[in-house]
Amino acid sequence: MRGADLINPALPDELLDDVIRRVGAGPGGGKRDLDACALVCRRWRRLERASRRAARLAASGERADEVLRLVAERFPALADVSVDERLTAAGAAGAAPRSRRPRQVHSTSPFRRRRRLPLASNAIHIAPFPLDQPAVDDGSERSCLTDVGLTHLARGCRGLEKLSLIWCSAISSTGLVRIAENCKNLTSLDLQACYIGDPGLIAIGEGCKLLKNLNMRFVEGTTDEGLIGLVKSCGQSLVSLSIATCIWLTDDSLRAVGSHCPNLQILSVESDRVQDDGVISIAKGCRQLKTLKLQCIGAGDDALDAIGLFCSLLESLSLNNFERFTDRSLSSIAKGCKNLTDLVLNDCQLLTDSSLEFVARSCKKLARLKINGCQNMETAALEHIGRWCPGLLELSLIFCPRIQDSAFLEIGRGCSLLRTLYLVDCSRISDIALCHIAQGCKNLTELSIRRGYEIGDKTLISVAENCKSLRELTLQFCERVSDAGLYAIAENCSLRKLNLCGCMLITDSGLTAIARGCPDLVFLDISVLQVIGDIALAEIGEGCPKLKEIALSHCPEVTDGGLGHLVRGCLQLESCQMVYCRHITSAGVATIISGCSRLKKLLVEEWKVSERTRRRAGPVLSFLCTGL
Repeated sequence: MRGADLINPALPDELLDDVIRRVGAGPGGGKRDLDACALVCRRWRRLERASRRAARLAASGERADEVLRLVAERFPALADVSVDERLTAAGAAGAAPRSRRPRQVHSTSPFRRRRRLPLASNAIHIAPFPLDQPAVDDGSERSCLTDVGLTHLARGCRGLEKLSLIWCSAISSTGLVRIAENCKNLTSLDLQACYIGDPGLIAIGEGCKLLKNLNMRFVEGTTDEGLIGLVKSCGQSLVSLSIATCIWLTDDSLRAVGSHCPNLQILSVESDRVQDDGVISIAKGCRQLKTLKLQCIGAGDDALDAIGLFCSLLESLSLNNFERFTDRSLSSIAKGCKNLTDLVLNDCQLLTDSSLEFVARSCKKLARLKINGCQNMETAALEHIGRWCPGLLELSLIFCPRIQDSAFLEIGRGCSLLRTLYLVDCSRISDIALCHIAQGCKNLTELSIRRGYEIGDKTLISVAENCKSLRELTLQFCERVSDAGLYAIAENCSLRKLNLCGCMLITDSGLTAIARGCPDLVFLDISVLQVIGDIALAEIGEGCPKLKEIALSHCPEVTDGGLGHLVRGCLQLESCQMVYCRHITSAGVATIISGCSRLKKLLVEEWKVSERTRRRAGPVLSFLCTGL
């Protein structure tokens, strides 16, 4: 019967709680489903609040501390909290549907909103540590999360296990001390770009003995003393540590990490002040390392020799902007780190082809290789990889001007499992190279080429004939690619992502083929295509109903009519970029806003947005200043 409750009397709290927890374990945390559960009745709301385990919040806004207090009171079982000052309140609550017309609630309604309490009624007195924050005189610290809000969280959610405070500029050691005092089960702490003093880090070390993951990327305000104090207390439990881009970091900190963190498996270090001694201490003391990322201009061959000698379990290694290490040290790493599967070499100017020969012959498990800006590496470097690394899955070459087509003959012959290939600014690579890849690497699922001025339709035809599993294709500013290549791709490959930005020979005909042959397309970039027009958009709207993101900036022939055809078919659209489209007017912008109920971002010139559309769109709009 209408109004009869046939569920609640039959379900005890324990069973209903289990049901709600399973709902919360769905994709994306099941936030929308949990919110729906909370609206069923008071009992369901109480149990849902008691079972909510994760929350993602914005730290900006005048009432950020109040919001965190309410969250801590209503959801005491929270174990995973992420607070990000870069987000707006709307961005943090992205799972909530966007209301077109807010309902007006009159003061006589029995459902009127409860009056908010002033902040003063919940104020917490906190004595800050001196010199723990940069001087701020514009009042900005009052419009974001402060130590008051963090204290509310610490006292309300004592079972907290994961805490992320990204770019929370007003948080200081005081707030971290409260976390350390109350959240003894904390295992993961992200302090990216916070201004934290030494007392806060020392307190975390003393109070959170279970801490496993610590991210201190871009952290300011502290010194070696803070990190040393932390690792002395909880270094035994640390498994992952990032101290990247911390200008205060010296060898003293790394020596402490090496002495007190024997179980460390993941480490990221970026500092201009670190020398050989610090890296050697890490290598000797942290022999369980599996992932290591280094950017230490002051370190050289001696430091990397130690890594090869002591870190035999290393699986992933990233070396960035090294100016002093040579083939000698990479040879040491290759000999000692037989389990290496991932290798990244960025701007290592002294490396030659011999380096990769050492790696290829010794590291037979190599699956992912990225070479960026190592200008002394030539064709022979890749030939060694092709001959000795049959398990290669991903290859990325960025600004490697000396590597020529013949290298890809060996890659095609020897690396049949290759699934992903990135080529950026490799000026000597032509269709010949990509045909070798297509014929030998038939499992290719992603091909990305940027500024491949010698790449044309021959590549696409060969890829289409041989790589039937291709799902992602990027051809940015490949000026020789035309409709003929797209015909072949559309006929043989069901793409999900396609980027044709700057491919000037592409016309409506080529995009029509893609629209008819790739119905699963979710991402499309057709920016800077001078001759495409409304016909292409109409075909895309009809043929690609799953499209979520489209970029059509700098397309001078696209009009408001084309946008109308697009939105009628692409009901899933979430993101659209359309700046510098001279025939798109305010009417076209309104068409996108009104026709796409799931839209999250629209990038357009501000002067093209009417006041009515602006009110209707709200935070969806992003503007590009055009000077008009």
